[in-house]
Amino acid sequence: MQYSAIASSSANAEPAKHLRLNAIRLVFASTLLAMLTTSCAQSPDALAQGNGSSGTASSSTSIANKKSMETNHQNASPEVPQMTAEEISKRMLDLMGKIKTAEDISAKNLEIATGLKVYVNADNPDKYAVGAKITDTWFFNIKVISGSKGGKSSRLIFSFDDQTHSDADMTPICKVDFDAYLKRLTELGFQSEPYYGEHNRLIYWNFSRGKVELQISLCGESNEKATHKCVSMIVIDV
Repeated sequence: MQYSAIASSSANAEPAKHLRLNAIRLVFASTLLAMLTTSCAQSPDALAQGNGSSGTASSSTSIANKKSMETNHQNASPEVPQMTAEEISKRMLDLMGKIKTAEDISAKNLEIATGLKVYVNADNPDKYAVGAKITDTWFFNIKVISGSKGGKSSRLIFSFDDQTHSDADMTPICKVDFDAYLKRLTELGFQSEPYYGEHNRLIYWNFSRGKVELQISLCGESNEKATHKCVSMIVIDV
């Protein structure tokens, strides 16, 4: 999903330009909302640990769901938001520092924390999402499943997503790397411990403070900088 402006001086190009912009905005809104109805991809290690659903929204959303979302939200046509990886990392760290109860990741508070429009599932207000473009390759997405009913915990899933599905280098989103997250979360009072997979490979770090549990998944920046760990996904349970 890419956002590109079409420059043209001809009168006939203007209607096409606006049609394309509206189409891009519509796809962005419906994609965010489709996240609320699809299952999440899980790493084998997360499944083995029984941590529930964590990861980015599945790319196998049914055509019916997509058409339904487009129909329900065809009049929204929001501007495609954009934010740097550094800015959203700072906002996420600020949010994590404030989380004490599930209310702290409500749709209203998530909108305040990100400064972006949060999209609520019309059929289930306990599910909502927000996201933005970082580069033509990278987007970030946040999905929340509220546990307001039945005393269940609420879960927030934050992820940096490669829209090209090409295993792109994480350099554009790694200026605030895992070491920076670890340092700041420690300052905020979180206890932490790493989780290792097969062949003693570091998979993710667990963080906890009171009733708040975090799991941060890691990925090497690039083939040339494989040991430089970047944050790829954060799962928050509260």
